[in-house]
Amino acid sequence: MNSNESAMIIDDNAVVSISYRLENGDGELLDSSQGQLPLVYMHNTNALLRSLERELTGHQKGDAFDVVIYPEDGYGYSKEELIHELPRSRFEGIDVSVGLRVKASNQQSDETEMMTVTDVTDETVIVDTNHPLAGQILHFKIVVVDVRMPTQAELDQGYAVHTNVRDV
Repeated sequence: MNSNESAMIIDDNAVVSISYRLENGDGELLDSSQGQLPLVYMHNTNALLRSLERELTGHQKGDAFDVVIYPEDGYGYSKEELIHELPRSRFEGIDVSVGLRVKASNQQSDETEMMTVTDVTDETVIVDTNHPLAGQILHFKIVVVDVRMPTQAELDQGYAVHTNVRDV
């Protein structure tokens, strides 16, 4: 960067690349980009949690910081009404085990939802349709790898597609 260029800050529609480590409130690793490509997203397009985007706003390339997000600003609290006991016969042909994530179709609304199997018996399968991170305190360790203007193609589609490649 030459002296008359200023570092771009994270703001609306900026394409942001971050390296991150995510732990829960007990310090257990939940996710990480370490050893992988950075996460690339277009800022303020609901690609990330709003609370996380709010914390990223104003930072620039090279910034390293921690963010703590509590359930009310993250994925909410686990709701009992989103835990269901289903007959095992509904899982015919599937090797059902605790922790299995299953995409299920709602036949009345044509919507799909993700379920996590939490218990299995001979007759029933208990599934949880809460977000897997519901009720968790989220600790992010973030390094801003890059901040750039979006390409016209990215603006047109509403999300980032490349880290450092620009349309010519």
